[in-house]
Amino acid sequence: MKAEMINCFGEVQNLFRRAGCGAALLALLSACGGGSGGGTSTPPTPVAPVETPRYLLGGTVSGLLPGASVVLANGTEKLTVTANGPFSFAGKLAAGAAYQGKVDSASAGLGCSIAQGAATMGSADVSTLAVRCLPIVLAGVQERIQRVDGMVQDGAGNYYIADASAHVIHKLAPDGRLSIHAGIPGKSGAADGPAASATFYLGGSLALLAIDGKGNLYVADNCNGLVRKITPDGVVSTLAGQRRANCSATQAGPDGVPGYVDGTGGQAQFGLITSMAMDRNGDLLLVDDGPAQIRRVTPDGVVSSINKMIGESVGHMAVDANGVIYLSNGRGNKVYRLANGVATSVAGSPITSGYDGKGTDASFTRVRGMVFERSGNLLLADRESIRRMTPDGEVTTVVGRHVPDATGKYVEWKNLTHILLEDSGSMLVYDFTLQRLSRVDAANRISTVPAMPGDAGQVDGVGAVARVGTLKASAMCSDPSGNTYLLDAANKVLRRLAPTGKLEVYAGIAGRAGSDDGPRLSATMQNPAAIACGADGAVYFADRAPNSYALNLRKITGDGIMSTIEQLPHTSVSVQQYALAVDKDGYVTWTVSGGNGIHRRPPGGVFSLFVSFEALLSDIADSNPGLPSIFPYSMVFDSKGDMYFDDYYHQVIFKVNRSGAVSVFAGTLYSTKNADGAPGVGSLSFSGFPSLIIDQADNLYVSGQDGVRKIDTAGVISSPQMAWGNPIVEVLAFGNGTLYGYTARAIIQMPLP
Repeated sequence: MKAEMINCFGEVQNLFRRAGCGAALLALLSACGGGSGGGTSTPPTPVAPVETPRYLLGGTVSGLLPGASVVLANGTEKLTVTANGPFSFAGKLAAGAAYQGKVDSASAGLGCSIAQGAATMGSADVSTLAVRCLPIVLAGVQERIQRVDGMVQDGAGNYYIADASAHVIHKLAPDGRLSIHAGIPGKSGAADGPAASATFYLGGSLALLAIDGKGNLYVADNCNGLVRKITPDGVVSTLAGQRRANCSATQAGPDGVPGYVDGTGGQAQFGLITSMAMDRNGDLLLVDDGPAQIRRVTPDGVVSSINKMIGESVGHMAVDANGVIYLSNGRGNKVYRLANGVATSVAGSPITSGYDGKGTDASFTRVRGMVFERSGNLLLADRESIRRMTPDGEVTTVVGRHVPDATGKYVEWKNLTHILLEDSGSMLVYDFTLQRLSRVDAANRISTVPAMPGDAGQVDGVGAVARVGTLKASAMCSDPSGNTYLLDAANKVLRRLAPTGKLEVYAGIAGRAGSDDGPRLSATMQNPAAIACGADGAVYFADRAPNSYALNLRKITGDGIMSTIEQLPHTSVSVQQYALAVDKDGYVTWTVSGGNGIHRRPPGGVFSLFVSFEALLSDIADSNPGLPSIFPYSMVFDSKGDMYFDDYYHQVIFKVNRSGAVSVFAGTLYSTKNADGAPGVGSLSFSGFPSLIIDQADNLYVSGQDGVRKIDTAGVISSPQMAWGNPIVEVLAFGNGTLYGYTARAIIQMPLP
């Protein structure tokens, strides 16, 4: 018995050292007969393990359309939700565990965001995740081609269309199939290689393509300052030119002196290429608007200049079967022939009326596109008409403003800029204003090309029935309730787009010009030019003054009464862009491109200069004298009353506090690398026209940067992934937690967290 006790206590000591477990020790002592009296022991009562409390993570989903779904994620767990209402993830979380709910994906055509998605679990179920979904297209019909900046056709009947806004070359097959031939939509760059991964920085020229007899495409990559080549098997290379630092450098070199240099390959420098044509020997001819010269580029990339000898700027050109060059002048009212180094006037006069006739008896409105028929006659895209000119200068109108089509109707073209001749004899023309491709057959029957039906103007309706026309950066704003207001200068009205997708006239009388104040639907306007929405629901807009080039500031109160406040400061320069903004306290700011600065009006006061562009240029120590000024496209205020504006020339966003102190808020001067990061590290490409908005958390969003970029309150740039993908968004607005964007003929939307 003593030996058994010794062995048993030895086991106890070993177990104590190995486990340190009180329950195990008691059990073994019991087995050893421990305790008073020894003998048979009673088995211990089992102790149940203590479970750590765990809780459900969930919330609510709203905005799902019938048949649609959204996939939510928290870590590795995913949940598919198919109906509006409450949801919960299956896995429970312990108190103190971190969670981060995200939208993983959603049905096609649907954009969703999640608010209050990240936090730490407490000691109860969480049901506060708020998932909000919206249809991506709110109104209108989204088109794939933003605009036509160059157009050619190959021997197989395929059309190639340069879309400078998207930095891509589209391919339109004879059967109507549309695809991207080269470039990445919305991404600027100068990468050579396979067409699908190559990048371009096309800029805003109007004639960017040429094609040779072997099917090689030539691209005027204007912002890069390069001539690029695309082979028939889809390989992109740089034929000639030195890459520029940024798009605004087309105006001058770093020393302010234009840099246009002949040479081979990378030794050559180009200005702004405005027209291209193939010579019969396989050389590429182009019009360089910088030196106003004709440049010749051989297949080996040797660049030389031709003396144009017409005594004025050059517009566009075409080459006949004999290699003779025909040129329009910059104004588009004369056509010259350049042969053997001698330029002679063939037709046209200083009058821009579009009369038929011979030589100087004929007149043109504005010639932009030129192509030769096999007969040797020259077809001209002349603003509102297609004209034909014989070699001896006899000009007739084929169809257009004064000549009806085959049905007897007069075509309402606005601004023809491109013309192609098909093998069938039909013509393909592009209207830059209407953004429409039309085919004209030999019998003058006119049809619209389905791939680009164009701008039908603004038409009231709901969703896809509505038409939103073409908008500029200052032509759209949203109020706190999420109503979006669109300028319709052509019809002299403002339209309101409700969150339901309903578009209707909000103010003015369609088609009636005037300056009458009063109730919004009986008031009239002359030519609205810029718009801004106030925090109180009021809408401000700039409107042309009666019988004047001046602009007035007008206001529509929240209860619908329109009034004229005062004349806006203006400049005598040719204005390309206006920007208007209003802060939470009613301070209004105004600027124009080419102006001397930003003017501000306090409530009840008058406008005065708030930000001097001359002083700002001095403060930032502008090192590029080729950039004449500050060039803002958009302005916006945050909740504190600080103002932000972009500068297209210097590639940064400036911040202005209430006292007028200006600082660089985001981006890096002269850098267009499009990198995320803090000021001085991050950069903006300004590859498109910028539009600024501020969300409810004072985050800044800016378009025209190879997509929409986000800038937080510290000036840190990021590239958020949007459910709408990467369309070319030209105008932004924000209201009621929703980001609105204008892309080709549609208003798209995205709920923000």
